Amino acid sequence: MDIEKIGKFLRKSRRRWGLTQGDVAEHLGVSPQAVSKWERGENLPDMAFLPDISKLLEVGVDEILNAGRGEEDGAESLQRLVDAPLFEKIMAKIGLAKNLKELALDLDFFVYLGARQKSDTIAALLAMPDYHLALDEILPYCSQAQRGVIVSHILEAKDYDLLEQISSHMSNEAKALALEKLLAEGTYDIIEDNMPAFNRKHRDIIVQHFGANAVDLEIIENFIPFFDKNQRQALAESLGLNNKEE
Repeated sequence: MDIEKIGKFLRKSRRRWGLTQGDVAEHLGVSPQAVSKWERGENLPDMAFLPDISKLLEVGVDEILNAGRGEEDGAESLQRLVDAPLFEKIMAKIGLAKNLKELALDLDFFVYLGARQKSDTIAALLAMPDYHLALDEILPYCSQAQRGVIVSHILEAKDYDLLEQISSHMSNEAKALALEKLLAEGTYDIIEDNMPAFNRKHRDIIVQHFGANAVDLEIIENFIPFFDKNQRQALAESLGLNNKEE
């Protein structure tokens, strides 16, 4: 494990979102000096902080510990506590369970799995009817690609009520994908429930959809408070309405 490379990856990931060391420190409840030491490679963040760092920077815990290198890049995996024989036993146990409630297995093991092991475990858990019970425990330790698999499953299964639960773990790209599917299906109530999770670009997508489709004005009115002045004006113009604000 290269602490210096991990520090550089943390700095690069922070800057990608336009955050300062102070922003990260405030979010985590630590001092800016602590964040600075992490990024200089003087020491690693405590394991307890990794899920929160993962959410804030939208990178997986594995990506942090591997300094951004994934298996697809040919990188060596970290030394894991779960070896192949033990993992086979875990998978066999999951395979025998009809649902998560029946599965007498603590999911804490997930954090110690390699990337491929995690992907196999995710696939097995998603096959269970009550897979949603595992999401809070595994999502902080998933890579963005793995989170994408989970989001895709939720959308395919039309378990839209779960989107609010996992929104803090979704990338902006995943949110856009979910939004476009919800708009296409006209599930405006689900979109409205998740509006706090959408950024301005996502809301632009909604405005464009409303302007190009015959959507009931009563539905549109529910979204007006979430739009800024420019978005309201663009919507009014596309609908042929007065430009004045509500």
